[in-house]
Amino acid sequence: MIIEKSNELMKKAFSGVTYRYEQVPDYKIKGEFGIYIHVPFCYSKCNFCPFYKEIFNEKQKNRYVKALSNEIECKDIKGNAKWMYIGGGTPNTLSLKDLSDIITKVKEKVETQSLGIELLPSILTNEYLKGLVEIGFNKISLGIESMAKEVISNTQRLIAEDNKIIKLISESKKLKLFVNIDLMVGLANQTAESFLNDVKNLSIEKPSQITIYPYMMIGSNSNSSKMKESEQFQLIEKAWTILKAIGYKRSGIWTFTIEDDIYDSSRDELIEDYIGFGPAAFSTYDNYKVVNPELSVYLKNHNENKHYALISIKDKNTDIWRHFSRMLYDLEINNNIKLPFYMKTYLLILRICGFIKKNKLTNKGIMLSHNLTKTVVENLPYPLQNKHIIENNRDYLKALE
Repeated sequence: MIIEKSNELMKKAFSGVTYRYEQVPDYKIKGEFGIYIHVPFCYSKCNFCPFYKEIFNEKQKNRYVKALSNEIECKDIKGNAKWMYIGGGTPNTLSLKDLSDIITKVKEKVETQSLGIELLPSILTNEYLKGLVEIGFNKISLGIESMAKEVISNTQRLIAEDNKIIKLISESKKLKLFVNIDLMVGLANQTAESFLNDVKNLSIEKPSQITIYPYMMIGSNSNSSKMKESEQFQLIEKAWTILKAIGYKRSGIWTFTIEDDIYDSSRDELIEDYIGFGPAAFSTYDNYKVVNPELSVYLKNHNENKHYALISIKDKNTDIWRHFSRMLYDLEINNNIKLPFYMKTYLLILRICGFIKKNKLTNKGIMLSHNLTKTVVENLPYPLQNKHIIENNRDYLKALE
């Protein structure tokens, strides 16, 4: 009952959010913040992925890199970027020169010590990994999802041979890169046995971090999982038992690390202001949430020197909910955060009912966090996937023509 009511409460917190397609408001970003760069290109569209992407085209890619460089150049940012991630899409559809030029543009404005990138293993080479290190990357995330052929072959994802993945992990560790492995539970044809075999086989290589996501239903992603949500949760917990036995610690609801550092853009984005560059990239700062338009509009605006995006005004509760979600994600209650009375009351109920003990989430609390985190991700207002929340949708659709 409490988990169901909590999910309803979380859904309600995100309902009613709307965006307008209009000129990006003036702002200055100083101090500490994050940077996200979205690369929209993929060689194929995986049927489990709900995020914005386009099939790779060399000409479009070159136009994108030029427009992206211009966007970075025009932003009034300075200071220290606590973290910087390049995601997608498939970032390693870009050449090393493309990436080097982009990072150089950013570093002309800000300092950054944490530089990460998502990579598709099937097209990744040792030479590319070495090039990333030379550019300054120190963290990588390998999107493996599943190593079972009968599972991954149904996703439309380009398949990497098992031994290639193992070799890539080994080579990355030699280059002193922080290596995250993404796995997913709930994919078509996936069984408990094949999933747990993936966890066991990959953990032998001791990657810096293993992140296990349940199957998500976001926006236009209409392919539901045939595995029950309760079974997905139980399998993640069984994976945690395996990983804990060999020295991993739980750094978040779905994140398991063997080092002190962590690579988790979703976690960082929950509480910190950040600037997003590239089509479909999110930003949050001051009183605004900003989402860049799709590639065609993004390039068109660049050609016309227009700085338009989808803008939403944050209400007073938005940042409070972000901090609250981060606490549950981290499985630990931070009593130093000022929360409104109704949230304090909710936490008291959770303590009384055994979800929290000594500011740590219990096993019941971990199940609650799993459900609420999944609810947050699935119910965040993504305007590109849900164009009905764009108030002046006609203006945006006209720009898409």
